[in-house]
Amino acid sequence: MARLNDLVRNQGDSPVGGMDQLKKGEPPIVSFKNIEANVTRASVEQDAQLILDADQWHAKAEMELSPIVGAVRQAQSFSLDGITQVVQGFVDSLSQSDRLLVKVISGERGGLVISNLVNTAILSIKMGMGLKYTRDDLLRLGLAAILHDMGMCVIPDDILNKQGPLSSEGRNLIKRNPEQGARAIRRLGETAAWIADIVLQAHERFGGQGYPRGLKGAEIHEYAQIIGLADTFEALLHTRPHRKRFLPPEAVRELVVKEKASFSTKILKCLIQQFSVFPLGTRVQLNTGEIGEVVELHPECPLRPVIRVYMDPGRVALREPRLEDLSKTSLVHITEVVQEDR
Repeated sequence: MARLNDLVRNQGDSPVGGMDQLKKGEPPIVSFKNIEANVTRASVEQDAQLILDADQWHAKAEMELSPIVGAVRQAQSFSLDGITQVVQGFVDSLSQSDRLLVKVISGERGGLVISNLVNTAILSIKMGMGLKYTRDDLLRLGLAAILHDMGMCVIPDDILNKQGPLSSEGRNLIKRNPEQGARAIRRLGETAAWIADIVLQAHERFGGQGYPRGLKGAEIHEYAQIIGLADTFEALLHTRPHRKRFLPPEAVRELVVKEKASFSTKILKCLIQQFSVFPLGTRVQLNTGEIGEVVELHPECPLRPVIRVYMDPGRVALREPRLEDLSKTSLVHITEVVQEDR
């Protein structure tokens, strides 16, 4: 098949006889309709491949973390080779599409600890991109993020899944999580010592209200600040034993209103700007009951994107989908992120 550049330069595959057979003064026939169709088809195929790749990296992350969680519970050593490859895949995927972000906010979750680790890594890397981190920094940030709550692996399920507030004993056990996670990672040797240092700080907060050491401000490594905010945001987006999940705009509002003192303005602003709340491709339900897909974003108005509405309130496909620009109306808004199987 001829490449588009070749066709434009009339250097692609030509009919039998080639250019010499064209009559003098007769312009070559170029079918722009066919070129457009080929480009569109290639674009659709590329988008489908990006979605497939992202889904595969997400599944591989959970697969690689499972034996690591088991090793931590047994106080045994483990390898970072597989999970390092996953983080590289996350960085590459997020640099090309928002599919991984769509999976984070979909509301779907597997095991509590493993899903949180995977999702927090994805959000952290995306925020690092917003801060213009180099690829090496993104890889280091992602690796620390995907291991940040390893200490939760040793906390009994009855505490993790407890309905209602924890007892003082349960809260103290949770607060020992960073030290337990750092201890598990230090068993890997000196090369992993920096990860343990970040893990130890991931639950510290900018105003000094975090744990285990009550560090403040610049005492907390920037990686740890990013991971802490990503972890908090991720938790708000998903159902917990004691509460329902927040929709993305509600989670943003919760962070801005109630957690403003816990994170630096720089990091909080980065999350709001970089994580568009409803990434491209997100399936959503409107207050009209209709179902659509986010097809365009407004950087100045991230909660009100352009929606391609394709289902009516009864979940029947529309004969002709329409575009709804939520930034131009106050009457229509997103009420829910629709999971993939709906």
